[in-house]
Amino acid sequence: MRRRTFMISLPALAVAGVGAPLVARANPDLSCGQAIITGFRGTRPSDPEVDLVRRLLEAGRIAGVILLKRNIRSPEQLTQLAACLKGSCVDVPPIIAIDQEGGAVSRLGRATGFADWKAAAELVAEEPTDSAILAYYGTRAGELAAAGINLNLGPVVDLNINPLNPIIGALGRSYSRQEEVVIRFASLFVQAHRSARVKTCLKHFPGHGSAHSDSHLDLPDVSVTWTPAELTPFQRLVEHGLADAIMTAHLTHPTFSELPWMPASLSARTVQKIRDDLKFDGPIFTDDMQMGAISSLLDGPSSAAVAAVQAGNSFLIYSNYRRSDSIQTAEIATAAIREALTDGRLDAAKVAGQLDQARQFRATL
Repeated sequence: MRRRTFMISLPALAVAGVGAPLVARANPDLSCGQAIITGFRGTRPSDPEVDLVRRLLEAGRIAGVILLKRNIRSPEQLTQLAACLKGSCVDVPPIIAIDQEGGAVSRLGRATGFADWKAAAELVAEEPTDSAILAYYGTRAGELAAAGINLNLGPVVDLNINPLNPIIGALGRSYSRQEEVVIRFASLFVQAHRSARVKTCLKHFPGHGSAHSDSHLDLPDVSVTWTPAELTPFQRLVEHGLADAIMTAHLTHPTFSELPWMPASLSARTVQKIRDDLKFDGPIFTDDMQMGAISSLLDGPSSAAVAAVQAGNSFLIYSNYRRSDSIQTAEIATAAIREALTDGRLDAAKVAGQLDQARQFRATL
């Protein structure tokens, strides 16, 4: 697929509600970094990238961090690390996020002094009662909270449409192909985390379970395989008040992509459906912006960052999970957003609303 430079055309501006260059120029210093979640290398406050992240948080140039296995050695070490980062923010707490679903997607486990987490499919196979599910997730969510983590990027509410899906079904990340099973387990996952005062994030809207490829490597096209049933878990959990946040997926489908090549995560149409069809008014996170679905499609992080903000996402995740990824990407993305505001490609009033929502979410952590 040919790599693209994301150009915002006048028709696209109209669709996304973007314009008013005079407004943008009037306020070019919006805290654009308040949309950015970054990964980093290091485990101790004295480590260079930890110190850099602390200073970025202190200056309001990022909204928070996402933890990977490389950041975790023990409960005591992680607690000290999180406390250091939280102490950098004097007004609203930073996001301290983690992908702790269970099974293959686990950053914590017995090797580092935490409880192991079973994959979603493995837990369902045991046929536990509701109380057993609540107890299981409750204990583990309590460990997250005790270590200073305030956002778990789960549960996965994708339906297991394609069991051979290399990134969902094949890894046991989906609870089931049946909507009711997914809704039941995901609801209890959220409730258990809320009891421990840890926020959660439903993923991956509009549904990643039917894909045939891995969005870490390329951009899946689910135009033929996706079904409306995949929206049901999102709809029901929002209706029941069990959605703290929603994550958008890097995949294409004509219902959710304004252009055939455009990922749903960068499409205003996707965000509009979350807002209008689901009636969800909370924060929307992108999936990792450094995954191959994005990096192989667009020329550099600048274009993708502007596109993600234009679409209406509240937070952009840059985990820096590959050796080649740099923590400087967060600053590059922020600079690109600021430049787009200054030259009028992004509407300052619209972006200000998104950043204000992001700040309000952080205030609840």
